[in-house]
Amino acid sequence: MINIKQIPEFNKAASLIEKIEKEGYEAYFVGGGVRDTLLHLPISDVDIASSATPEEIKRFFPVTFDVGIQHGTVMVLHEKETYEITTFRTESKYEKFRRPEKVDYVRSLEEDLKRRDFTINAIALNRNGQLVDPFDGQIDIKNKLIRAVGNPSERFREDALRMMRAARFMSQLGFDIEEKTKEAVEYYHPLLSKIAVERIREEWTKLLIGRNRKGGVKFFIETRLFQMCPGFQNRSEDLVDLALFPHQFQTPLIAWTVLLYFLKIDEEEVSSFLRAWKLSNKEISNVRTALYALRVRMERFWDNHLLFATGIKIALEIEDIMAGFGVVNDINRLLALDKTLPIHSTHDIQINGNEVIHLLGFNRGGPYLGTILEDVKDRILSGSLPNNKKQIETFILKRRFIYLDEVKKKEYIVEEGNSARSIELGDTGVLSSPSLLSFMEESCKEMIEGLVEEDETSVGTFVSMNHHYLTEIGSKIIIETRIKELSGKKYSFSIVARNGDDIVAIGEHTRKIINKNEFRNKLTK
Repeated sequence: MINIKQIPEFNKAASLIEKIEKEGYEAYFVGGGVRDTLLHLPISDVDIASSATPEEIKRFFPVTFDVGIQHGTVMVLHEKETYEITTFRTESKYEKFRRPEKVDYVRSLEEDLKRRDFTINAIALNRNGQLVDPFDGQIDIKNKLIRAVGNPSERFREDALRMMRAARFMSQLGFDIEEKTKEAVEYYHPLLSKIAVERIREEWTKLLIGRNRKGGVKFFIETRLFQMCPGFQNRSEDLVDLALFPHQFQTPLIAWTVLLYFLKIDEEEVSSFLRAWKLSNKEISNVRTALYALRVRMERFWDNHLLFATGIKIALEIEDIMAGFGVVNDINRLLALDKTLPIHSTHDIQINGNEVIHLLGFNRGGPYLGTILEDVKDRILSGSLPNNKKQIETFILKRRFIYLDEVKKKEYIVEEGNSARSIELGDTGVLSSPSLLSFMEESCKEMIEGLVEEDETSVGTFVSMNHHYLTEIGSKIIIETRIKELSGKKYSFSIVARNGDDIVAIGEHTRKIINKNEFRNKLTK
């Protein structure tokens, strides 16, 4: 006997059952709500079964919805709450081992309970608190045992998903499984391949976050159900590692993330693996983010860049399970880092794309725009650039040549002092290679001046040139220079020297920005 009044979910719905009974029909609470009540667990759903047909139910209540009327289910609005009421039924042969080809309504509660999966789910409760338990589900609950109703082979041939539900209940409830029921799963496990992946995924996810994941996964492996699931073929050892992980997963996100970690799924394979399981694009994106962060966190603690890319919500979930990998976790340190993070999203940056376009004088954006904003973001996170609009604008303008891949042109006139004979490298009055190299290096030095602070200077670290065209004294040389950044303090240049339409030389140069005082100190030592 159960005191209905002490269970708010049932107490509120009792008047609905009373109304059905006044119309001359039976109605009971059934399913997971009854089971969870007997287990002293929170109730997630209140399901009602009745001898009244859907058409009869619709006559009793003014507001109904045909949510599953083809299978005998009607949703009823009652006292501002909705309840699903399903007619007592029996089911004929099942289509594709999942859905009944035909549903027959019956007036017998026991006939209805007989079609259910496990004894723990085949218990009914009336509005007075009396239990109807024709298959001894209460005994199995007491013994923490999952047992199929009637013949387990018939139950699994009717609906192959029930085999996954058995694994899920083992994990959720911490129950064992009755031997004949387990033997039937071992025999009929290939039928799971007939079930839609979405339905399998729902049960698998619930199994992963259950309190007895070890028991559920062990059953999943022993019965070879895993062989019928996407990407799990011949991965039993990896699944054992997952089962033995000592931390209970609190969310599906962290469960899938750790699963992929133990399966050793490469970063480029993550999306295809999860798509095979029919996860949504958002779920896939979140798991990709979490898996990358987990792998980095295994090597080092969070920094601004990693935390920004991950987000504090996912980061906290990852930090919470690190002890399970034998890594000391530090939630407080992570929270402190989040408080000092200069930006938490790109929306926090004090300049946007349109403002960058206007700053650089363009009518529309291009590939450069993403590069600029990414560079600004990285420098803000590293602390080398304040998140201040004016300073960001100055920073972007200084680096205009780099971002836009623009060419800087500088003109030189070949004089006698630049000739080969003036520096005794020959008898001809043509531009010498050392002089041309000097033109190139000078052009690069001027190009980098906007990137050098007051206490800094730049020095050349590498130069090369292919000089293949002779230029006479008095000729005009145009040095065309492009720049790209190798690191925050090192830049490379590609150089072309032209005389009219002729290419005089092609060169490369590298310059490094250094601190003047540090450089002087090194020279004096």
